[in-house]
Amino acid sequence: MPYFVSRQSYWGVDPEDQNVVEIAAGGIDYANPDMLVEKYPGEGQTYDDPREALEAAIVIAAAWKKDQPNLQLGIAHGFTGGYTMPFSKGSLKDLRKWAAQAYEALPKCDGCGGLMGKEKWHSTEDPDLGNFCSERCVERAVEVSE
Repeated sequence: MPYFVSRQSYWGVDPEDQNVVEIAAGGIDYANPDMLVEKYPGEGQTYDDPREALEAAIVIAAAWKKDQPNLQLGIAHGFTGGYTMPFSKGSLKDLRKWAAQAYEALPKCDGCGGLMGKEKWHSTEDPDLGNFCSERCVERAVEVSE
């Protein structure tokens, strides 16, 4: 599942919860509509690894806070389901726990253990070898199984 990182200024919520760096599960189509113009590196990008998305959000939040020291902001993650749904800010500890759990739940390559991409590879010689992230991982698995 892709994770889209953006700065948001939610409309119609408590001013303390208004400004967030948002990590939207599902990609850009599941980000809230209150996105601000991209300003900082890593913003407006999609990440396959939720831990990388969180690290980018931390850097973006620090840069945003440096530019606007009086601004109350935080980092939030969630899934809109295609609707508008402001996410609640979380503590850094809770966000790291979420990112680690989300990463563990993602499908991994049976060869290298890396994250599976959109494309899955299988061995035509032995379909029971598993799912692989690349043709190279399939070739390695076939070599080991022989």
